[in-house]
Amino acid sequence: MDTSPKQRPVSTDGMEDLILRLSMARGVEEIMALVRQSARSLTGADGVTFVLRDNDKCYYADEDAIAPLWKGQRFPMETCISGWAMNHAEVVVIEDIYKDNRIPHEAYRPTFVKSLAMAPVREEDPVGAIGAYWAKAECPSAEAIHLLQRIAHSTAVAMTNVALINSLAAAKEEAARARDAMILAMASLAETRDTETGNHIRRTQHYVRALAEALKEHEPYSEHFSDDVIDLLYKSAPLHDIGKVGIPDSILLKPGKLEPEEYEVMKTHAELGRTAIAAAERYMGSTTPFLSLAKEIAHTHHEKWNGTGYPQGLRGEDIPIGGRIMAIADVYDALVSERIYKPAMPHDDAVDLILREAGRHFDPGLVNVFATIAPKFREIHRQFADAA
Repeated sequence: MDTSPKQRPVSTDGMEDLILRLSMARGVEEIMALVRQSARSLTGADGVTFVLRDNDKCYYADEDAIAPLWKGQRFPMETCISGWAMNHAEVVVIEDIYKDNRIPHEAYRPTFVKSLAMAPVREEDPVGAIGAYWAKAECPSAEAIHLLQRIAHSTAVAMTNVALINSLAAAKEEAARARDAMILAMASLAETRDTETGNHIRRTQHYVRALAEALKEHEPYSEHFSDDVIDLLYKSAPLHDIGKVGIPDSILLKPGKLEPEEYEVMKTHAELGRTAIAAAERYMGSTTPFLSLAKEIAHTHHEKWNGTGYPQGLRGEDIPIGGRIMAIADVYDALVSERIYKPAMPHDDAVDLILREAGRHFDPGLVNVFATIAPKFREIHRQFADAA
């Protein structure tokens, strides 16, 4: 009679599916869940654990077993078999845990475990380990060990993919923050030339977003204002007056009314802004939605609905929507802000003036929407008020 221990059955049916799902995982929690859901049935084990390396500790992060094991606990690397597997970067197979001095027997006595296999996750500098456990003292089959190694290998690939994705996301976020900082730095060049403008950049940026978000809820504008478009408007708005860096101090800082010839020079800031952003595009060798929109706003925010604006004298819907939105934001802020040459206009008076200019200076459709959210403009002005 054959009295040798019987090998427990293993299943290979789900291995390819597990590998595919692991390749698409986008986080460590998702990877652990996939292993938890599949590894036990694939290896024919009575339990599996997912162990993460936590500095000098083994963190038993997840498990699936016939009875509780060590989920949530941490053990020193040197006292834990998963630590041994990670430190030596090799698979451990133990037929009888109570005959192996690498096993912390006291930690195992409360459990069902009699035999085990532990595979490190990643051969070079392991980041974790996957353990399979059996309730009988028997040698796991070669097929079970092979499947455990494949699971650990696929998990390593998945965790590397996640690390790369996270690294790319972090780099993208850092680049976006750097871009936003550069935008504000560039926009501030214009403000540093004119100490009276204060928080004008920040206020107009928020006015633009408030009006764009309102337009998203109104026909016929709603289809043109996705969250991405609104974000682009918000981030490009600070560059609307970048062209003022090219205006002489004698004109830009003049405390009184400009002479006609001085005003003609001041008007050139719209074209100067467009030229500056276009130069950035040429340097890059391409354009981006952000630069394209920033250039458009800088160039057209002084155009008027009736065609009497500058620099091109555009009329009606020939004026890009970004320029039309900025026109309202820019004029409102100029009206309600105190300047050395004029007092601040009360909010209600500024709103009335803008309403009266519908169809002349401003797009009448935008003015109708502006009227419904004018209190938001007042609140933004209060929030970012210039220092006294």
